[in-house]
Amino acid sequence: MSVAISIKSTEDAVPAIAALATRVIAADDHPGHSLEEVGERMTTDDVLDAIRCSYDRNRAKGMTVREAFTATGQSLVAHYCDRAGIPTRES
Repeated sequence: MSVAISIKSTEDAVPAIAALATRVIAADDHPGHSLEEVGERMTTDDVLDAIRCSYDRNRAKGMTVREAFTATGQSLVAHYCDRAGIPTRES
């Protein structure tokens, strides 16, 4: 499924990244990481600030909006999974 997202500013990117990362993490159905549980974690001020900083840093490096969005989302999912002990690769 492909979804078009219009990002015109960092403030557009932050909730979109948080929402997509939440759905990706919750999709694997790990105990304690339901859509609601992951969503609660992703919408804390600390996490939203980290998303904002990462996205802005990536844009400042010269990444396109799409590249910064993707890199930030990938980093967020990897960090969450690492901290939660969720494997990020199939063995």
